[in-house]
Amino acid sequence: MEGKGGSTLTAGIVATFLCSIFFTAMSGCARMLSPMPSGELTFFRGLFGLLFIPLIAHQNEQRIFSGTHVGLLTLRGVFGSIALYLYFLSIEGLTLGDGQILGQLSAFFMCILAPLFLKQKMPKRVIPALFLIALGAMTVMQVWNFSGFNRYALYGALGGLSCAGAYITIGMLGERGFRSDTEIVFYFQLWSLITGLLLMAKEDFLIPHGIQWFWAIAIGLTALIAQMLMTWAFQHIHSVIVSFIMFSQILFHILMGWIFWDEVMTLWSWIGGVSIVAGSMLLLLLKPSGNQ
Repeated sequence: MEGKGGSTLTAGIVATFLCSIFFTAMSGCARMLSPMPSGELTFFRGLFGLLFIPLIAHQNEQRIFSGTHVGLLTLRGVFGSIALYLYFLSIEGLTLGDGQILGQLSAFFMCILAPLFLKQKMPKRVIPALFLIALGAMTVMQVWNFSGFNRYALYGALGGLSCAGAYITIGMLGERGFRSDTEIVFYFQLWSLITGLLLMAKEDFLIPHGIQWFWAIAIGLTALIAQMLMTWAFQHIHSVIVSFIMFSQILFHILMGWIFWDEVMTLWSWIGGVSIVAGSMLLLLLKPSGNQ
């Protein structure tokens, strides 16, 4: 019979994969609303996500606001909302795949920052799997042939750094025994709304019409589900493992851009995508003991 540690790891990996799928759906909704400014997209994601929070809180039997760890929760919300805005900015000038590739630099920033801020230790047995995932990401990026670095690419890289900051704060909350997924996500949705409002003051506001209202609501709902899954995973398995599994978003975004918007998917994208999936599946087979 599989031990508790193995069961937790398996559940965490499955949750992270589902999280990647829902984040990809969110990106698709954002692309459908592409005429809309990035600040407004950030606002709608926060607004409609916030509307569903009471339902999630009731389902999970968790409070929305406890009044504890307000500083860390606020940092998580601020880092997350900035990362969200920078991502929306990046895909204004990049393909969905390229935008996601640069956003996934968060895993590398996590490798640098996690030992400084978290008490977690990396299980040595998962290193080969993480290396395979990282190799796949570099293959998709074609790091040996990466040219044309522009401001959109810079937005994507900075978004990855902001994501790492958000992940670090979630890990710090977990180390302090804070387990309210709902409240963590509530702060993120709230700060996405606030950040969007501040940015909209400098942008031309476009009122959604017709089918755009569906995409605006969907962007908030898919993002909320993804955030709940990601938060649970970060609180129950090693944060760096979660970050590396999130590389699967690269493949999902490339596929979505290729299928729906005719964005070019190269042979290297396929090879790297297979490597990413293979490395993630290897993590399932390794099952390091314990949840950290």
